[in-house]
Amino acid sequence: MPAAIRLDLDPASEPALEESLGELLASWSVRDGRLSVWVSEEDAGAAEELLAAAGLEVLAREVEPERDWVAEAAALQRPVAVGRFVLDPHDRMPEGVGARRRLRLPAERAFGTGSHESTRLALRLLLAADPAGRSVLDVGTGAGTLALAARAAGARRAVGFDLDLDAPFVARRNAFRNGVNGCAFWAGLLPSLTAHARFDLVVANMLQEEVAPLLPGLAAILPPGGTLVTAGQLAAREEEFLARLVDAGLRPRRLASEGEWLGTLSDRA
Repeated sequence: MPAAIRLDLDPASEPALEESLGELLASWSVRDGRLSVWVSEEDAGAAEELLAAAGLEVLAREVEPERDWVAEAAALQRPVAVGRFVLDPHDRMPEGVGARRRLRLPAERAFGTGSHESTRLALRLLLAADPAGRSVLDVGTGAGTLALAARAAGARRAVGFDLDLDAPFVARRNAFRNGVNGCAFWAGLLPSLTAHARFDLVVANMLQEEVAPLLPGLAAILPPGGTLVTAGQLAAREEEFLARLVDAGLRPRRLASEGEWLGTLSDRA
């Protein structure tokens, strides 16, 4: 990855920045009375020419050292305990965690290492639904965390899919490093399931705007009495989301929250 170049300008230049740099602009911030713009090393010359043409003076130019942002983010994360599991974002040998099962989930491109409140909410509700002996579908699987936890908690089978093309590869690596078999992952949309696909328990850790349109389709792949677990919706929009669940033929019977996030457990009516 090319190094980033930081260009410092007068803060008064900010309104003209986007128009001047267009697609070359990576990011900018104002701090300590100075406007800093970051562009890639290969685009730095062109960026300075565009700024000069717009009458904007570059006060300073500095090369930002290359950084492994994924590694740095992982170093800041800590293992978290959720029910019978400990979700560990570091790829290292297991340490003593008592009776809990450690799932090693290194921070990679796919979402879901457990560092986010909504993942923890989804896992707590998934365990409350008792996946033992049931078939489980993880919608928007990310790192595969929820499918792997379901299988480790006794699910008969657990599969997951995601729009992110990297997700199934990350999830499969996580299954291998944790010794969890009986899971399958793929990249795709809900219609990638066959028309006769049915799952006893479906979990979707997704934003409300993403999951709400899927609710009728998710309800359709549940048998009567089947369970849907959701997380990632805003608690401030609880009534709105519960109404969407009911409209889809689902019966909310348990709610949970952490921070600003809402989690729900519903049955197909």
